[in-house]
Amino acid sequence: MVWFSLVKNNMKLSDLQVKDAVLLPLITLQRQSAVELFYTGYFSQQHIVAMGDVVRAWLDKHESSLPLRRRLFSVFIEMGQNIVRYSSDERYIGTDKEELRFGSLCLHTDHANYYLETANLVGYEASSLLQNNLDVLRTMTQAEIKQAWKQNLRSEAPATSKGANIGLLTMARDTSEPLEYRIHPLAASSLSAFHLKATFCHD
Repeated sequence: MVWFSLVKNNMKLSDLQVKDAVLLPLITLQRQSAVELFYTGYFSQQHIVAMGDVVRAWLDKHESSLPLRRRLFSVFIEMGQNIVRYSSDERYIGTDKEELRFGSLCLHTDHANYYLETANLVGYEASSLLQNNLDVLRTMTQAEIKQAWKQNLRSEAPATSKGANIGLLTMARDTSEPLEYRIHPLAASSLSAFHLKATFCHD
């Protein structure tokens, strides 16, 4: 069953009744981490907007810092967009109006940080592109990331990027630590499992 829910603060990974054996293990929950939101299922532009309303409401209630709320919300949107751009999965659904692509997203917290994580399957081309872009971002300072973000806004993104350059730059700009990622090739498949993690320090 596809579901999206805010969950109780004391809920842990073992409480999440999710059956996707490929994506769920990628989420790096720790024992002390409280799961606030978890979704596994289809992502589309409309789904991201609807989920964004829930995320915004949760942040308004639980986080007093407006700048931090804005950064968390911004990265949530970009992470959802990243799934729509790059997820390659047999569960893909395409219509005349939109594309629905499969993935997982989790928001969890501990005493020091918020964490946003996504997991989805990607093809070889997307895997290589994401790895190259993220490896470059991880070597850049915050000043360099902000400068590249401004320059990217003024230029047209390459056709192969699907808008990923500005999206990844936005995520890197708004997080407290460098973006973390893992790519796991799947046996007997041309696909890999892609995991992305963003960390935000409590203000």
